[in-house]
Amino acid sequence: MKKILFIIAIGLFANQLKSAMIDLINIPTAEVVDYGVGEINVRLYHSGGMVTRIIFAPFNRFNFGGSLDIEKIISKDTPTIRDPQFYFKWRVFDGTKNFPALALGYDGQGYEFSSVLNRYTLPAKGIFLTFTLNIFVSGLFTDFGVNLVKYGQENKTFGFFGLRYMVEEMLAFMVEYENIGNNNDVKKLNAGLRFTVSEYLNIDFVFKNIPLDTETEFNRQIKVSYCYKFF
Repeated sequence: MKKILFIIAIGLFANQLKSAMIDLINIPTAEVVDYGVGEINVRLYHSGGMVTRIIFAPFNRFNFGGSLDIEKIISKDTPTIRDPQFYFKWRVFDGTKNFPALALGYDGQGYEFSSVLNRYTLPAKGIFLTFTLNIFVSGLFTDFGVNLVKYGQENKTFGFFGLRYMVEEMLAFMVEYENIGNNNDVKKLNAGLRFTVSEYLNIDFVFKNIPLDTETEFNRQIKVSYCYKFF
């Protein structure tokens, strides 16, 4: 009897810690981590840099957290630590078969910092409104929305769109097009593969800046996400 109760308890614990796909590569989805659960993810990028983000859910539907970008952490050079950034997401509507789920949030983390410009060349999402909908077949989702962010000296409004296909909750194929607007310099096409190692651990292989022209600089990244329970 004790063994049966132990197995049931472990099963419930694992279900509680099941991770959510809160973003694709850079664009946010309408998913959030569950109440009492959090996520730590580490993104390794070129030149030995690392962006770490911690997210937790102290209330139903609400996620809070922050991120920290450290350049050259894997390098012979002295690491450079950028200012930490705030993260927030509120899942407003769960969606139905025909209407998408809706989330509103803020993400202050940009990417690809330029010492010359003294800012990120790939802007943060800032304030965003995002939708998620299951389309056509089971496991196929579309994520789309708009975001408002201060880029340079101006407030910019961008759009974003992504597709993901889940295979037995073990493998996900992802593609996204972000920063859709009048500024061609920040439009990016990204793709990735997500492997679900366990209920708690995901590993993403990311292909960023897929060339749309001869000036686009293609690069590869790895992101590791770990789900945990904090109360």
